[in-house]
Amino acid sequence: MINISCCTKFHAFALAEQFEKRGMLNCLYTVYHEKKNSFLRKFNKRKAPEIIDQRHIQTYPFIAPLFRIVNDPFLINSLFDKLVSQNLSRKKEYKAFIGWSGMSLKSFTEAKKNHKIAIVERGSSHISHQYELLSDEYRVYGKAFKKDKRVEDCELAEYDLVDYITVPSQFAKRSFTQRGFPDSKIFVNNFGVSSFFSPVGSKASKFIILYVGNLSIQKGLIYLFKAMHLLRWPEIQYELWFIGNVSKEIKEIIPSYARSNWKFFGHIDHHELASYISQCSVMVHPSIQEGLSMVLAQVMSCGVVPIATTNTGGEDIISDGENGFIIPIRSPEKIAEKLTLLFEDRVLLNGMQDNARNYARQFTTWDGYGERYANFVRSIIDN
Repeated sequence: MINISCCTKFHAFALAEQFEKRGMLNCLYTVYHEKKNSFLRKFNKRKAPEIIDQRHIQTYPFIAPLFRIVNDPFLINSLFDKLVSQNLSRKKEYKAFIGWSGMSLKSFTEAKKNHKIAIVERGSSHISHQYELLSDEYRVYGKAFKKDKRVEDCELAEYDLVDYITVPSQFAKRSFTQRGFPDSKIFVNNFGVSSFFSPVGSKASKFIILYVGNLSIQKGLIYLFKAMHLLRWPEIQYELWFIGNVSKEIKEIIPSYARSNWKFFGHIDHHELASYISQCSVMVHPSIQEGLSMVLAQVMSCGVVPIATTNTGGEDIISDGENGFIIPIRSPEKIAEKLTLLFEDRVLLNGMQDNARNYARQFTTWDGYGERYANFVRSIIDN
């Protein structure tokens, strides 16, 4: 019934598994799947634990090496899109096509030609809104943001062509409705979190502040750095942990801010993250632009209190002051204020940690995400 197309992984495999569970998956189009393309396992560490019948997976594994050879994701995505669209022209036994934004324009065109429902999966804000925010932020660093007009033009054409746009948060939805898209065209569905994100071991004796994700300009790291310099705590009483790869731009400014109790762990395998997260007290996510940052539900599942900006999509899963805090972007003073509140009131901290964990267990599962998506697709097909 449903075809799903995504050149890379993102959360496409989780979505495909959810439709598979409900007997609704016709085909998942992707570049590479660990279980289906076993030969490539030695070259690619990506795991595919999702349970999907391999007969429902169509891969184009020869594209995978291009990501290391060709420094142009748009061209690779366009090649993938062309191959998927050709397949759709031959195999028409589906009712709805869900394609990832920026890599599905030809496929959407083919689906619409054959009177199928077309849905673009946009995991972030409207592409023009995203580019505007990033352009402003790069200027803070004295740099010019180099937007790819090919990507923007492709996505704008996709938004206009499809029947529906799915986004993971109210923040992302607003970025579309403020540009004239009707509410009826936008479906909001919060992401889920993998079950292996749960408390591991016990909390560290120190107060540990965590950041998880790539350290890049988009993530608003400079505001966390500035916030730490507003604190007047003895350094021996707390630590700041960074987990993720460090971009060149951020690496250049770290020496101006770093202190002896800052620890940089680099990239950590997805399946090992919970053991690090669980030791921490609070997580700061100062991002300038996301759709719905998956790390929010991940840390909440491990009993860590998130402090996140409005532009992370966090307002959808964080009840301000109960299981976390929502703050404006570019606000080091607010970051410092919330950190100080939790540092000085451990009863409040412990209560909010329990609230975060309990909320995540109940409301941020992939099964819940899948049920909402399946009900949405059933309703539009029936209509």
